[in-house]
Amino acid sequence: MNPALPYNETMEIFISEIPEEGLHRNGVLAATIFGLSPEDSIQPAGDITYNATIYHFDGVVTFEGSLTGKFQLQCNTCLEYLDYEANFSKWSSDLELDEDQQSFDLAEIIREDFLLDLPSYPRCDELVPGKLCPKAHYVVKIQKPLEEEAKSEESDNAWGTLDQLKD
Repeated sequence: MNPALPYNETMEIFISEIPEEGLHRNGVLAATIFGLSPEDSIQPAGDITYNATIYHFDGVVTFEGSLTGKFQLQCNTCLEYLDYEANFSKWSSDLELDEDQQSFDLAEIIREDFLLDLPSYPRCDELVPGKLCPKAHYVVKIQKPLEEEAKSEESDNAWGTLDQLKD
């Protein structure tokens, strides 16, 4: 993620305009809000749809709603990109306000929550039903000997033999 890259959409919300029953906003944001470099392991693949109700209580702004968007995520095992549809149907977030803060950028809140809620270590065989990661067999070959080694250590354990004598 490169926060220095600019994005061109802002949605400034003034705190004084949030009624007690909440402020409702919904719409579509362009993928440019992410400002990610082309080499990043996360790539937006389309617009972002949001539906948000915004509340303000005692210096805290709370967001509730849903976020959806399509992404390409790089598999941590094979390094190939996979299509991923992020659907955060029960999105909620909080923003603690600075003492003299009068507004905030809703697009920035949505951007950050998306990036935080996407899978941290995606694997194509876990996120795509029926997909077999081309490099997954290497992981299995490494894990099996480790499991077998752990079992042999258990059987070599003298305490286990003594515990059996107690019975």
